[in-house]
Amino acid sequence: MRKAAILLFTFFSLCKSYAQHAWAFRAYPGFLAAHHEDMQAMGSHVLGLEASREWKIDKDGELAKSQQQPFAGIGANHVMLFNDINGNVSSLFCYYDAGISGNEKASLRFRLTTGIGMLSRQWDVYTNPRNRAIGSRFNGMMQAAMYVQKPISVRKTIQLGLSMIHYSNGNFGQPNLGINMPCLFLAVKQSDNNNNYYKPLYPENPNTVEWQPSLRFGKKQMSMDDPRNIFNYVAELKVLYPYKPWRFWTAAIHGFYDRTYVYTKFQPLPKPGLNKSAEIAISGGHEYRVGRVGMVADLGFYLYRPDDTKRKYYQALGVKYYASSSLTAMVRMRTHLSMADYLEWGISYRIHTQASVKPGFKEGFKWAFRGFKP
Repeated sequence: MRKAAILLFTFFSLCKSYAQHAWAFRAYPGFLAAHHEDMQAMGSHVLGLEASREWKIDKDGELAKSQQQPFAGIGANHVMLFNDINGNVSSLFCYYDAGISGNEKASLRFRLTTGIGMLSRQWDVYTNPRNRAIGSRFNGMMQAAMYVQKPISVRKTIQLGLSMIHYSNGNFGQPNLGINMPCLFLAVKQSDNNNNYYKPLYPENPNTVEWQPSLRFGKKQMSMDDPRNIFNYVAELKVLYPYKPWRFWTAAIHGFYDRTYVYTKFQPLPKPGLNKSAEIAISGGHEYRVGRVGMVADLGFYLYRPDDTKRKYYQALGVKYYASSSLTAMVRMRTHLSMADYLEWGISYRIHTQASVKPGFKEGFKWAFRGFKP
């Protein structure tokens, strides 16, 4: 509980730096799903408690109309897992919430959350060998929720729906089966007596193409018995084509240097040539940008792999922070269906074109086939 108290203190300190419009308090009753045979002893009921602070985005613009007044927030939670093997987990996170359909009386909404969680118990060969899911104290946290929101007074709103919470470390430490918790989503919100809005930071000219060369690295462990750290490296060239001031279609070419292809348990890692450790891939995807934060989704296909250990395609989700007009920091999780590969950390350099283009998915294809000319 002391760790949870520290996280809550940090959360309330962060709240003071934002233009806010509501407090929200949520409960997540559910269960931990034992999705692997090694996790049969870990199944249990769970109960999560959350406090968060929210602010509205874009008062009267197109974003507010198309997403039925979106809002963002920061929060802290504490999830009790009711199992001595599992321990408990406390998290700090941020989220984005958008309306799908409805009106002022009731609306259907979707929330996506990402953050960092701290577990009280993890796998240890001596003290906790039955926890076969999580091998590190700190883990990435994601939550997706679909719910109905209904005002019950001028300033009070209730929410009811379903959510899925996931914790894992992206192979940063073994084991890494991760934990999944299907839960109910129950909340009450108390709005402030003000009309504060967060104004999105759109580009000065949103109808331009942006190039982003990037360098990233990742750390991976391959085995619980042989927990060596293997560092891998990524070089990427990505182009972002505008669709809306806050949305971009993306295409990229990637080069990966991955020494896990030559890993053998308990044996020294050789220094392989590129033919045994290099991956070349292309990807297409989407970036959703609110202020200085970008949310990235990519689908990639390998043009070359040293062998067939990995699937021919991969999926990736990431978050960017636009620190300046030139530099961006980012973290991205690459997976092959349900199998995590590793977390990539790095920076991107932004190159802006001068000429305007017509926004849209079809216009992006036309632009590409013209040879990237305005």
